[in-house]
Amino acid sequence: MIAALAVALMCAPGTWLRSEPPQAPAGDLAAVPVTAPSATGTRGWALGGLWHLTSSDPQFGGFSALLDLGEGRFAAFSDRGWRLDFSPPGALPQPPRLARVFPDEALHHRFFDIEAAVHDPATGMLWLASENDHAIHRFGSDGTPAGRRDLGDEVDWTSNSGIEAMVRLEDGRFVILPEGQREGLIFASDPVEGGKPDRFAIKVPEKGYEITDAARLPDGRLLAVLRKLEWPSRRAWPPFASLLAIGAVPEAGGVFAPQITLRLEGVLPRENYEGLALRERSDGRVDVWIISDDNLSVFQRTLLANLVFDSAA
Repeated sequence: MIAALAVALMCAPGTWLRSEPPQAPAGDLAAVPVTAPSATGTRGWALGGLWHLTSSDPQFGGFSALLDLGEGRFAAFSDRGWRLDFSPPGALPQPPRLARVFPDEALHHRFFDIEAAVHDPATGMLWLASENDHAIHRFGSDGTPAGRRDLGDEVDWTSNSGIEAMVRLEDGRFVILPEGQREGLIFASDPVEGGKPDRFAIKVPEKGYEITDAARLPDGRLLAVLRKLEWPSRRAWPPFASLLAIGAVPEAGGVFAPQITLRLEGVLPRENYEGLALRERSDGRVDVWIISDDNLSVFQRTLLANLVFDSAA
């Protein structure tokens, strides 16, 4: 039992126990195919592909947020404060780039735990949320810091139960979903500009699951990825169960209660899926990209999955 508990701690989200990172040159990011396109067995969902992302860079891994920046570029953000810019499989390859989110040493060590990200394609503005300090950071299109909102005095969240998902709606509102909490926040506009948030209740579709990321579908609803930590066993390894759920945008005083649309078990290997990005196809279907947080553990992998969602099916 002691041995099993030790292994569980090594794989647990947000764990302090880390594998020693390899010491090797950067610039060798590779996407190794794991699974070919296939049916999922669930109406409206297909698997477009699955890749194992690898790099010898010691700062690679631990990705908890994912953005589609357009023009064949993705950005993934880690819980150690690093940003990876890369081209997803199938896009025109461009050189990957791994850099600190906060070049300033003091800011890097204070706000390193990046868990959520949103992007305004019209202006190039970027917002990132750091979980431990309950802060929302804004960056200009050139990556320059352009303001910050600290929520520590406005919420009673613990350091490991802060912002896990953040969605910017078409009308400029921001929806904030914390980890392990039953209440979220909604801002009428950019939270960095001020303004008191309204609150709404969060009701997960199944006991034990927590929202790890969310994104807005073309029809306006929110798609969320949820994860549950399970006790290690031969059946459940790594000890995570994940699913996708869809719900209407919450209103002030309302409830965000997404309903299960796809269980990832049996479709994707078990992993700690934490980052979500959507891209609408020309035929109306939606590419759903999911990245896993390997917790920088030798027992886990950084997986990038492409699922295809057809809401009309």
